Parts: sequence; structure tokens; C-alpha cells
Amino acid sequence: MSDADAWKKRALSLAILYFLGAWLAYDLYELVLKLGAYYSTTPVGDYWRVPENLHDYQTLRLATFWRQHNEHRIIFPEIIFALDMLVAHGREILTIAVSFLFYAATWALLSLTVMGDTETAFSDRCCAALVAGMVTFWPGAALALSYPFLLQWSLGQFAVLLALFFLKKTSDTGRANHLAVAIAAAVVATYTSGNALLLWPLLIAIGFALRLTKRFLAILAISGVVTVGVYFIGYRFSTDTNIRAIFQHPFYFVGFLASYLSMPYGAIKSASFGVFIGLANMTVVALLLALAKRFGLLRTSPVVILSGYYAFTLLTVLITATGRMNPADPDFSSARVIRYLLVPLLNWAVVVLLCLWMSARLGWRLFSTRRLTVVFSVLLLVSTYKLRSWQEVNARSFSGYQVAALSLENGLIDPEIISRIFPSPQFLHIFVPLLKKDNLAMFYRRRDAWIGRNMADFSGTRATKIAGAITYTYPVEHGLALVGWVNSDDGRDPFPRILLANERGQIVGFGRRPLAAGLPPEWQTWQTPEAESWVAFANLNVPSNRITAYAVTRHGLAAIEGAAEVPVFGGGAPEDAGSAVKEIVWHMDKAWVPNGIAFPPNYGWLPTAASYGTWGGPEHGSGQIVGEFAAPAGACVVLPVLHGAYVKGEMAQLVDADSGGVLADLPFRDLDPFWALWRVKLNPGVKHLRFLAAGHYTDWAHWLAVSTPLECTVQKPGE
Repeated sequence: MSDADAWKKRALSLAILYFLGAWLAYDLYELVLKLGAYYSTTPVGDYWRVPENLHDYQTLRLATFWRQHNEHRIIFPEIIFALDMLVAHGREILTIAVSFLFYAATWALLSLTVMGDTETAFSDRCCAALVAGMVTFWPGAALALSYPFLLQWSLGQFAVLLALFFLKKTSDTGRANHLAVAIAAAVVATYTSGNALLLWPLLIAIGFALRLTKRFLAILAISGVVTVGVYFIGYRFSTDTNIRAIFQHPFYFVGFLASYLSMPYGAIKSASFGVFIGLANMTVVALLLALAKRFGLLRTSPVVILSGYYAFTLLTVLITATGRMNPADPDFSSARVIRYLLVPLLNWAVVVLLCLWMSARLGWRLFSTRRLTVVFSVLLLVSTYKLRSWQEVNARSFSGYQVAALSLENGLIDPEIISRIFPSPQFLHIFVPLLKKDNLAMFYRRRDAWIGRNMADFSGTRATKIAGAITYTYPVEHGLALVGWVNSDDGRDPFPRILLANERGQIVGFGRRPLAAGLPPEWQTWQTPEAESWVAFANLNVPSNRITAYAVTRHGLAAIEGAAEVPVFGGGAPEDAGSAVKEIVWHMDKAWVPNGIAFPPNYGWLPTAASYGTWGGPEHGSGQIVGEFAAPAGACVVLPVLHGAYVKGEMAQLVDADSGGVLADLPFRDLDPFWALWRVKLNPGVKHLRFLAAGHYTDWAHWLAVSTPLECTVQKPGE
């Protein structure tokens, strides 16, 4: 090869590396942006374990770290959770940052196994590491990295890889300190996630294959027996585990395995496409290992570490299938959930590294490193484009988390809104006050202390109003949710904060503009430009008749055009519901049947008086129900309403039976899983009432139910 040809080859290789490096940097930038957009200050799902353990952290009660989470002992993640609460104000930033660092460190260590092989060209090794990084740091990884509790996966995967890395070091050097690091990493993995119990037999098998000394193998085996044995002290076995299902449904298990490995790329199309992608994944790795055996590469560091990591992924799917596999589900939904995303994503990085390293090591011409790099880059580009809608759909939940955090910060625990972050309102009623007491999580800035105070205590008010509007309101339990928009022509003053005040100038709530994750779909309207939108909550424990929204600017508070009237009815709480009204007379069409409810809610208020619904009535039937009764002596009534997942065509009203005037036209929300208790204040002149509802039944998602109206027990201030 002439000098000119060699120079051109080096220039081309350098150009490819610069291109891949720029792509990786862009992915990292987008990933970090999405982590910021999805961030919420409130715990979500399993992370509510952390507020539950808060007192134990504060009193250094070590036994709490031993407490199981489902099938897992999560000692090491729990340490990070405790530090987040004790030193970082419970804002979850520490947990997410640590999770991201472990995730990035796993990619770095995977890449190091290839970069350390000096028998391949440096440019080929760099290509392998960069393409694997493009897989690892695909921006959609934020869907999983944004959940602090999934530190369990990022920390566990790093510890597994570290154990494999230093086990190979032990074989190469014969040094006991390398074995000690491998064992320590395996212990961390085991007490981070239960699937790492299967890491120990894998390490021992690899130790045999690497021909470790009998002394080292004995130490490794004894360490595994002790670690696993201690793990099961006081252990509670799950009743969901069903190993026999794998043997009873072997073909389904293969589909489950393939679907798990295919993610996220298997989500581009149907479940069968995912199975095909997963089977292709396993076939490629099997062929690469067969070639490695043929050419005597089985004991090289890249093959040992990368194939060991791949084998551990398979074991993870195996142990997951024993508790999650459902042969009745043709879509393999339990294998394709977001919480598992980091495992198959890093596994794809392993496949890429194996392919590119084998190509470089064996000097393939048809499948050269450069050609494979182009192929992988094109596939990544296409899959990233194809996965956009899937990513957007799964990202919608984060707007719900941010809405829930805002409502809690405003002192409101509405069952439907908080069901987005935890299913049980009763649980949050216990542990949210603990976070508030110690200024943790969403209460870190203590904005909740503003409610009830006068606006003049904080800032002056600009004379001119600012362009905008309140476009949507919805009553929530003891409050009002408001959505609107505000226009800012000054980019240096984007009005990120919104303040709500009543007609007396008292602060009744606050919000922000815009929600980083966007408006929840059910709150989007054509009148609300999403880029200029804001969401806020009014706490109606401060008596209010009219709500005005203000933008918080550098020059003071600026009133947003328009105002919202507080409806005469609002969302009630279980403590508002007293005894059932007496002598109610029901009239109903045949579409309504006693206890016609598809499934009662698992949490929240449940009726003790008579209930009627359209579930179980004539299929595709529709009709109305009317309950007539005398107005309660307290001039206040609570109306219980429950419905299916979708509410199109449903209606419920409270009517003055004497005049025919509508006193309350009750709103509905899709996906609201609880009994809604609508609290209606009555004028003293109202004597007789009519509770009217009209609904239909088409399937499990479309039905309506009502229960006997109740007298109010709690009088609000000013009533």
C-alpha cells in the first residue's frame, strides 16, 4: 500500500470516528435533556418505600435495609435512597445521578474489555466502543433512568460486569486481590437485585472454564454458598413464582425470552416482530461463540466477559419468567415493560461489541468492521425514527407524575391525580405529611407555606395585564385544577411560575409553565398552546369564589387575562361523606341494575348504601336512572359516581326537583379508577332534589354507576 493510500485510509477512519463520536455526544445530550424533562420531585410507585422507611433512616435502624422488596433484598440501593433523604433533601436528584453514572460506567467497562485487546486495530476498537455507546445512550433510555427506584438495575448490572471483569483478571494474573474484588462485586450485585443469585453458579462455571486454581475455586464457591445462604435468612418466598410454567409452556417461554431480549427494538412493530428480533439476537451470539471456539478465542477477555454478561442476561430473563410469564398473553406484555429496559439495551451493546470485535480480530472482509459499523449505524438511525411514537406514548406518564407533584405541593391529595404515582390514597395520607414536616421531596422549597397568605406580602403587582387565559378547570378533592396559557415576548423572563389568588388577594395555589414533560393528554385543548401552557392548583380550603392567575415576572406579579369562577360543587373526600339520605325513590331504565359495577376499586372510598350501574345490564344498552329525595338539613349533599375507563356519552346531574334548574352538572375524567364524591352546596331555598345519571354499557371500559347520595359531615370554612 502506497503512502497516499495509507493516508487516505487513516483519514477515512478518522472521519468515521469523528462522526461516531459526534453522534454519541448528541445522544448523551438528548438523554440528559430528557432526564431533565421527565424529572419529578415526588416519589413514584415503588419509591414510596423510601418515605415509608424515612424514620428508620433517620434513627439509623439497620434492620430496615434487610427488609425485602418483593423477591429482592436491595441493601445497596437502599443505602443510596437513605442518603438521598438524609443529605439531598429527598429530591431524587442524587439517586438519578448515581443511577446514570453506574449505567455509563457499565458501558465504559464493556468497552474496556474490547479496548484492551491490542491485537486489533485501535480504530476498530474505537468504532466498537462508540457504536455500543450509541446503543447504550439512546435517548429513550431516559424512560427507565428517570425512575429512581430502577437504580436496582443500573447498579446491579455494573456490579455483575465488574465481577466478570475481575474474575478474568484473576485468571490472567493469579492474584488473590482480583478475586476479592470479583467476590465483593458479586455480593453487591446479589444484595442489589435477586436475579444476581444466579450469578454465583455462572461465576463458578466460568472459573472452571478459565482453569482457576482449586484454592481460588473453593474460595469462590464458599463465598457463593455463604452469600446465598445469608440471603435467605428470614426470607419470604413469593407465591407468584411458578417454575413449572416454563416446562409446561416451553414455546411460550422461548417467545417470552426473545421478546425480552428484543427491547426496545421489538416494540417497533407487533409482538411477533419482537420475537423475531430476539431470536435473531440469540442466533447471532450463538454463531459468534461457535466461531470463537473454532478459532481458539473462547478464553480471551472480550469473549469471556461479554459472553458471561450475555449469559447473565439470559439467566435474568429465566428468573423473571418464573414470576411474570403469562401464557394467556399473546403479546408477551410482561416481557416488554419499561422497567426492564436497561437490561436488554445494554445487552444489545454487548452484541454490537462482540460483532465488531470478532470482525476486527478475525479480519473479516465481507463483514469488515467498517461495513458493520455502517450497517449498525443505519439500523440505529432507522430504529430511533421508528421508536419515536412508542417513546412519546410511554413518556406521557411523566406529565402525570409532575401534575401529581404539583397537586401535593399545593396540599391536595386527589385520588385520581395521585393514582398516577401510587394506587392507594390512604398510603399517601400517611406518608406525605412526613415529607412535608421535614421539607423533603416536593416540599423542599416550602412553597406550600404561601397558601392563605396575602399576595402583597411577596411582591408588587403590575398595572397592566398580560396576554393569556384560563382554558380548562376541573374540580379535584378540596381544590380546583386549572390549565391555561400565557404569552411571554421576553426570552429572558419566561414566567416559569404561576400564582393563583382569590377575590380577596389571598394566595390559594400555584403552578408552573410549562410542565417539562408536557400537558397530560386528557388536559389538552385546542385553546391551549402547549408551548405556552401552564398548570396550577387552587386549594379551596381557603374559601374562594373567583380565581385569578398571575405570572411571576422579574418586575412583579402580572395578572393573566380572564378569571375562573369556583363551581358550586367540588371534589369531596371520604371524610366529607356522612350517612345516606333517607327515603330516596329510584326510577331506572332496564339498562341499570343493582350493583352493576364491573370491578370495585381496590382503594379509596367504597359505598355501604345501595348502588346501581350499567355493567351487567343489556349489552350495548343505554338509559337513565333518577333518584328523588328531600334536601338534607345541612344544605349540602355528596354524590358518589363511578365509571369505566372511558366516559364518552356519560352524564350525571343534580337538579332542583321543584324548579327543574340544574344545580350541578358533574364532570367526568377518562381513566379515573375511584368513586368520585361530588360535594354540592345547596341554597337554603332548595327543598327537593333529583339525582339523574345517563349512561350505557358496551364493554369493560364503558359503563357508569352511582350510589345513594350522602349528607355532608364536614363544613368547610366560610360555609
